[in-house]
Amino acid sequence: MKKKIALDLDGVVFDSENLFRVYSELYDVEVKNGDNVINNSKRTFQERYDWSKNDENNFYNTYAKQILSNANLMPGADIIIPKLMNKYDIIIVTARDRQELLYGEKLLNRFGLLKVNIYYNEHNKLEVFKKENVSYIIDDSDDICKNAANNNIKAFYFKNNAADKLENNNNIITVNNWGEIYKYLMIKDDFN
Repeated sequence: MKKKIALDLDGVVFDSENLFRVYSELYDVEVKNGDNVINNSKRTFQERYDWSKNDENNFYNTYAKQILSNANLMPGADIIIPKLMNKYDIIIVTARDRQELLYGEKLLNRFGLLKVNIYYNEHNKLEVFKKENVSYIIDDSDDICKNAANNNIKAFYFKNNAADKLENNNNIITVNNWGEIYKYLMIKDDFN
């Protein structure tokens, strides 16, 4: 029986998190007329800026479709994911809703990811990981990775450039690109 990997989409398969950073800076300058960053190492714009809920909603409603529709694949994803699909079962677990998932449909279809089980609009990923009995997750959320690791699920923390590094342990490895993920899975297939 093959081991199973759960993939996040944004910040892991798609470079959308980088585009969110670009557009949130534009919004902060052009709409908010200032520098409202409170912690640039945070992953989501809601945590990075001192914006009102109204501003957060306005930003998302104005730019999300454009960002999610124009996101490219993370470098190496199109090379490594098909190789992993030969050795592992792959599922997708994403917070994107059904419509947001369709924005990246062409890219996902390029290497067969529309044929795997997809859990969308998922805000309790740990329950899916347990239900699906995944061996590994690949996610850019430090909280999701820590939660999985605390439940004995191996987590690849796909760190973006501004985020803080997590300390590696028996259940978490911080990675910066798809090549590192491939190396761990092909050579070590374990974190020890």
